[in-house]
Amino acid sequence: MVDMAKRRMARAIESILELLLLAGCTVPVVVPPVELELEVVDEDQGWVQVQVIGVTSLGYTLRWGDVTTSYGTSDVLPPKELYEHFYQVVESGSSGGQVPTSYEITLIDEEGVPVARESVRIATVDCHLSLVVLAGRKVTVQYWGRFGIQYSVSWGDQYATHLIADGETGTGLLTHTYAEAGTYSLGMQEIWAPPHTSFTVVVQ
Repeated sequence: MVDMAKRRMARAIESILELLLLAGCTVPVVVPPVELELEVVDEDQGWVQVQVIGVTSLGYTLRWGDVTTSYGTSDVLPPKELYEHFYQVVESGSSGGQVPTSYEITLIDEEGVPVARESVRIATVDCHLSLVVLAGRKVTVQYWGRFGIQYSVSWGDQYATHLIADGETGTGLLTHTYAEAGTYSLGMQEIWAPPHTSFTVVVQ
């Protein structure tokens, strides 16, 4: 309803300006203020993707709300709109289990002023795998994981890569080349855990 009202208002203003121009009036150029938007578009076991709309200059940053980590901020680089972050697990002191945690994501302008906020609740933290590029038979993926945990990235062709999530960022890039064309299911899971499919690629 709000978007519909905004569109109607914009059309009304355009109509008034057209009438003024037809009447020979001098119409000042009006530049509408940029409306900044921040929205959580995806969340998967600690991995969060947000969309930033309306930022047209450098100097803006995203604060993810987990300031105790070494990667708690991200620079906003127009025209890029999608940004990803992986929250590390918050452990219960009594049982060692994971504690569901809410975070406030904040968009900060060049002057250090918060201009948009969005909250996200992380129930569990495990890992995430996403496709970066598929070029011929070579695939590049990005992984996210918990600090110090051993993971296995399965390529879907009986091969897998074992790794330990980096202690500084918890993320990294991996590449794999397939021997022949086909459809392959890729996944990431902790070592010895049941296989998990993240996405499928078709190799020509």
